[in-house]
Amino acid sequence: MDPNQFGCRRGRSTTHALIVILHTWQSTLDEGGAVRAVLVDFKKAFSLINHNLLIHKLFTRQVPHCLLKWFFSCLQNRPQQVRITKNYSSWSQLNGVMPQGSRLGLLSFLVLIDNLEVGCRAHKYVDNTTLAKLLRDRTNPSNMQPIFEQLITSADKNDMTVNYIKTN
Repeated sequence: MDPNQFGCRRGRSTTHALIVILHTWQSTLDEGGAVRAVLVDFKKAFSLINHNLLIHKLFTRQVPHCLLKWFFSCLQNRPQQVRITKNYSSWSQLNGVMPQGSRLGLLSFLVLIDNLEVGCRAHKYVDNTTLAKLLRDRTNPSNMQPIFEQLITSADKNDMTVNYIKTN
């Protein structure tokens, strides 16, 4: 896993992420540099996972075939029903959805986002990514637009969508 992936990993909490990010940024600022950052949120990160792409990524990580089969069977034709008091909805098949509240869903998303390619430092906390361009000279211009476009291209390859409303 990417060493800059925090959250849902042992010893890689929010606090760890903040310490690493702030230390990196503060070191650059202390040396007279500047930091340009974009805070990215992915839309419905756990609800829009391409199962075929995920299985392919697990296959390339050499996950044993028997585990891939078991994993895919957990995802395929997954039914869901909603209950409000004593009333039940009809059953619906979920496509591209991960089991909510399970470690499997979180781990699956981490595998999906692991190879996210950008042209700068990227710190990931589950479905949020902080892109940072560190400039050694404050007078140098930085253009985050090409970096953000590279993130969008990489996200598209992973069938992920940037939530522009929550991205700053």
